Amino acid sequence: MPHVEESIKIHAPVAVVFHLVAHEPERMAEWWPPIELQERVTPPPTTPGSISRYVYNMMNVRIRGEHEVMALEENRHLRVETISGIDSAFDFRFAEIPNGTRLTIRVDYTLPGSVVGQLMNRAIIEERNRKDLQEGLRQLKLLAEAKDNLSYR
Repeated sequence: MPHVEESIKIHAPVAVVFHLVAHEPERMAEWWPPIELQERVTPPPTTPGSISRYVYNMMNVRIRGEHEVMALEENRHLRVETISGIDSAFDFRFAEIPNGTRLTIRVDYTLPGSVVGQLMNRAIIEERNRKDLQEGLRQLKLLAEAKDNLSYR
């Protein structure tokens, strides 16, 4: 199964970063470029079993689906797996480090033949996914480090 994995140091407390990712999933469209829509199906708070709906734009091919929270360990780990749409799993690991948080995101995914056919070859798709994840982490860093978000300590 193809995957991408990236890490970033964020100068914000783990609680702030975790809150943005796990407890405000609808904000994912603000920081992860290919996410056009992320909305809750089940009401807050986020817990194992929570479901969200998404629209993911993969090189101008819109993929719609839903995913479910499979594991949640406050301020340490979040695992989300798709239950419809593209077969994928998102693993978020949060570590407290001096002056902030180290966030590592690993995304495992499969590409149905129809999507690969629409998008060219797998190597191009994998490189695009890596760049999108890197940009998403940079945007999340900016969002988490913004003064407004420090109220979640």
